[in-house]
Order: sequence, then C-alpha cells, then structure tokens
Amino acid sequence: MKIPYRWLLLATAIVFSAAFARQATAQPVSTPAPFVPPGLQPSLMGTIGECNNPQPGGPCKNASTLVQLDPNTGAVIRTIGPVGFTVNGLAWDKTTKTLFATTSIGCGPASPVCPFHGLITIAPNGRGTPVNPAAVNFGIEGTDVPIRALAVDVFGHMVASYPIPPGPSTEVDDTYVRINKTTGIATEFPNTTINTAQNGISFGEFNLLWNVNRPDPATGLQNAILLNPFTGKPLFFQPLNPPTLAALGDFNPVSNLYYGLNFTGFAGGTTSIVVIDVPNGKVLKSTPTVNDLHTLGWVDK
Repeated sequence: MKIPYRWLLLATAIVFSAAFARQATAQPVSTPAPFVPPGLQPSLMGTIGECNNPQPGGPCKNASTLVQLDPNTGAVIRTIGPVGFTVNGLAWDKTTKTLFATTSIGCGPASPVCPFHGLITIAPNGRGTPVNPAAVNFGIEGTDVPIRALAVDVFGHMVASYPIPPGPSTEVDDTYVRINKTTGIATEFPNTTINTAQNGISFGEFNLLWNVNRPDPATGLQNAILLNPFTGKPLFFQPLNPPTLAALGDFNPVSNLYYGLNFTGFAGGTTSIVVIDVPNGKVLKSTPTVNDLHTLGWVDK
C-alpha cells in the first residue's frame, strides 16, 4: 500500500521530535522586552550591512544592523539598531523568547567591528552579546569554522551547519552541528553526505528540519533536503521548481512558508526575498528587498 507523502513526513516528525525533546533541557535566557507585542503577527527580522572585504574569510569592515522587514514588499519597516558584530545566521528561540545569531568567520580580537566569533544573543534594541565569551569559535579547536544557517526547534534545541572549509581538509561533505545555547559550544557531525553552499536550515511544520540547498551548478536543479536532526544526514529530497537561491532563511511559523535570500554574500548588488512552499516543492515568488540583507529570521510570541 502506498503511504501518502504528508503522512510519511508526519510520522518522521513525531519520531524525531519525541526523541530530540528528550535531550538536555535548555536553560532560560531572558530579554528585557518582547520583540513582538501581544496580539501582533510574527515579525520578519533580518540583518543588513556590507562586509567590504575582498578576501573571503577575512575580517569584515562593517558590522550588521538588525532590521524589521515587510514580508510582502521586502521593505524595511524599521531599523532597530547596530548588533556590534557581523552576523551570518539568525534564529528565534520561542522557548526562551530569545533571538540568537552566529557571527561570521573573520570575527575575533583582530577585527575592528566584530570582536567575537561564536554564538551571540541579540536584544530587542539590536545589541549583540556573546553567550559565552570563553567559547570562541563555538568551542571548536583549530581553524575558525564558518557555522551559519542557524535554526532552533520548538523544544529549544539549536542546530546549524557549515560547508567544507577552504584549503586542506579530511572532510568529505558538510559538517552539521548541534549547539548548546547556554554554553555556546558546538558538537560536530562531519561527513553528512551532502555538499551545500549558500543554503538555509530551518525547522518547519511538524518540527521537520529542512535544508534548502542552492541550485546545483552543474545541472541547475535544486532540492530541499529533509534532515535527521541528530546527525544532519539526509532523509528525503524534495525537488524545488523553479530553482532559485534562497539562503539563510526561516519558516513563517503561521503559514509554514520558507523565506530565504537570493543574494551575493556581502558583496552588494540586488537582493531578493524568495518564498517557497517547501513540502510541495513550489517556489512561489521573489521580491526585491534592501541590498546587503544577509540573514532572515521569523520572531513570534
């Protein structure tokens, strides 16, 4: 008997969500004021700012600024404030009402605008603060890792990923990480068997973890990849049509539509917000937005 696709996804979600929920309970983290006032719909947040660095992986010359966006038009509704760090991943934890972010590779004491490379929180005024100043590079020894595409599930568990680092490496494919949001320390799960770049990882409906990959440079085809939340390895490939870059995005918690970015790093140029019905594989629209927008994250109550 053929099992309907949605029932298969729901069964998968129930199994993994129940198991994932049994992991270590998160410690509460408070913010001074709510991002979303009572009675209002979820807010689409993002960070803007140029890097102005011709050498990939080097220190950026500009830090990020937190903004609120109109999800329909892509316009900036309000500029909230400077983060004080260069952000490359953004995610809301509804269990603690906290906005988390990862900072870009190249951040650290040598950077004049981004003094810390690791996990930070962002206050409602936009100001960023390291979760654990001692957990430099997410507590990972050796070369700085470009962890980004941050995501938090409904139970408060935090995950992310990074592609194969440049230069000599023993890794075969992407590295998936699970991050302790209290200590800022990441646990790595290398060799996921998928190789992504300019991707977006987010938890959608039924707490399913999706990786929206970029179009394949060789074939032009694109997939959203359902991931095992424990290991980051693929469970299912959903073709997307038409293929469109949609990096560093997040699922709207009400509509379950994924919002990602079609952009060129921190290099300037036209940027668009791409909306995707991931479970059905349909790219719905692409809306021009403010340039140098480099992360997105939905914030709800």
